[in-house]
Amino acid sequence: MPLQCEVCGSQIHGQLATVQIDGGTFRVCNICAKLGTPAIPQRPIKPSVTRPKPSLGLDIEDDLELRRDFNLTIRQARERMGLSQEELGRKINEKPSVIRLLESGKLKPDSILAKKIGHFLRIEMMTPRETE
Repeated sequence: MPLQCEVCGSQIHGQLATVQIDGGTFRVCNICAKLGTPAIPQRPIKPSVTRPKPSLGLDIEDDLELRRDFNLTIRQARERMGLSQEELGRKINEKPSVIRLLESGKLKPDSILAKKIGHFLRIEMMTPRETE
């Protein structure tokens, strides 16, 4: 099927031109190509591939686990800093309900949240894993 000019609608014979007219990019015939400026062809964007970082064979997180008294430790550190649950939530970009659930022990933080809380409150959330 022959291409049609996107401006005048006529069939394009010969070279196809890609131009910008009033901010839009159009495929046009040679006559309508004079109405715009030549468009710079866009290269297709290649999706980026994220590769896991190579491990040095030392998985520190495998040897650590969340401390059993994490809920008390969080509450005591927050109170020491003079923060309410709402203020702590705001400062670490978490909902106050998350802080409440953590301090009550009803929610166990994942490693990312545990690191974030530990870093902000300057407490150790992880302890060496007990071996049996």
